[in-house]
Amino acid sequence: MKYADLQYLLVPLPEAIAKEKWAGHYDKARKRIAAYLEREDTELALRRRLELELVNLDVFEERYTVSEDEALAILKEQIPDMTAEELEKLRMEDKVDWMYVNGKVRYIDSFRNTLIKVYPQMWERAGLTEDPFDFSAIQNYLEQAESGKSYTAHIHIRHELRIGDAALKEGAPIRVHMPLPQERDGISNFKMIHCSHKPVYTSNADAPQPTIYFEEKAEKGQIFALEYELDNTMPYRSVEDMEKICEDMTMQDLAAENLTEAVREALLEEKPHIVFTPYLRALCEELKGDETNPLKIARRFYDFVTTKEDYRFMREYSSVDSLTEYSTLGRRGDCGILSLVFITLCRIAGIPAQWQSGLEAEPNAVGEHDWAMFYLPELGWMYSDLSGGSMAYARKEFSRWNFFFGNVDPYRIPTNNRFQRDFYPEKKHWRKDPYDNQCGEIEYEDCGVVGSSLIRSFAPVEIYLKK
Repeated sequence: MKYADLQYLLVPLPEAIAKEKWAGHYDKARKRIAAYLEREDTELALRRRLELELVNLDVFEERYTVSEDEALAILKEQIPDMTAEELEKLRMEDKVDWMYVNGKVRYIDSFRNTLIKVYPQMWERAGLTEDPFDFSAIQNYLEQAESGKSYTAHIHIRHELRIGDAALKEGAPIRVHMPLPQERDGISNFKMIHCSHKPVYTSNADAPQPTIYFEEKAEKGQIFALEYELDNTMPYRSVEDMEKICEDMTMQDLAAENLTEAVREALLEEKPHIVFTPYLRALCEELKGDETNPLKIARRFYDFVTTKEDYRFMREYSSVDSLTEYSTLGRRGDCGILSLVFITLCRIAGIPAQWQSGLEAEPNAVGEHDWAMFYLPELGWMYSDLSGGSMAYARKEFSRWNFFFGNVDPYRIPTNNRFQRDFYPEKKHWRKDPYDNQCGEIEYEDCGVVGSSLIRSFAPVEIYLKK
């Protein structure tokens, strides 16, 4: 398979294969797929879709492993009064992710984290006295931020990547891509402090998903490490100031003839996930109503995503056929999927919107994160953090909820400004994450290193808000 083959996720599965898949009969599904692939008359689009499905089945088997009895026992360790009836109710309310495996319910391995970290009533019952997510750095920033000003965070981190022992092939050639921040999108004063290996290639600043690329031979205990520092500057505008600037704005101001080519690109479909399906078009029209002001329309989309959808720890994106429809129909998603919903709705409505992702780098922790951008005349490119807004709303932190419409904090390292883009040099094999690149990728000559076999870590060295 090639990277361009991802578009074939939009091809529906033959009904017999779909039945086996959703019943959890993965071996039977594989046999049916093999029969199709052996036929010479199986057309290219279906062939590629079935090859993708073989990857998806591997993901399901790896991630959906927890039985109902095991799930109940796991929850009882932290919530002793949890009952089987309550767990079933949570499943029926779609607050936990599950699949049928051989006709039996199996929960995803991350189900506990979703329940206890996302829903306040659950962490309270688990005896947690503090929010499992630490928003203190952002909250402190908000307390001193003033509309119309820009703020800069100094960020110094270490990023490591390695192959797990079970997947290690000592002495075999490997190709390694690690995400590399570039001086763009608010980043300045970038300095590489340590690079563990000599790079073969380093991306230019205009690359959509820039990387630093290595070619080495696999060794036991081998760690690919980057240590770097940079400044990230983010402007801040209050809701009131944005509304004042956009008071007389209409959708006509976003007519194609008024936009640059680069901005117009942010109005297009990008198969298979940024797609203008009949359902999403209808949803867009319902949310938009008679409103003609693009800022207010974008705010309606933001409110829908952050108040009607639940944050959820997700399985691999490649195992979901259409992320935007999956999310809107099921009312759930993680930071990237919620961002894609907002982006798609904006584009359908005629508001340019774009992906951005990288690392959330706060003084006490560094982790992977995705957010969105949208374009308005007179304001330019604005930011929106959909999962940040969703979690703020769930916690009734309305100042932070409002902040994440039009803004993000400077405690982040943007490494990707496009979704679903290939690397250079091109990867030969399947990526751990075919859409995004925050942790990095490694491959052998004959296969990619995917799933739990690719181990990454991030550590803050020094992170602070500059005066």
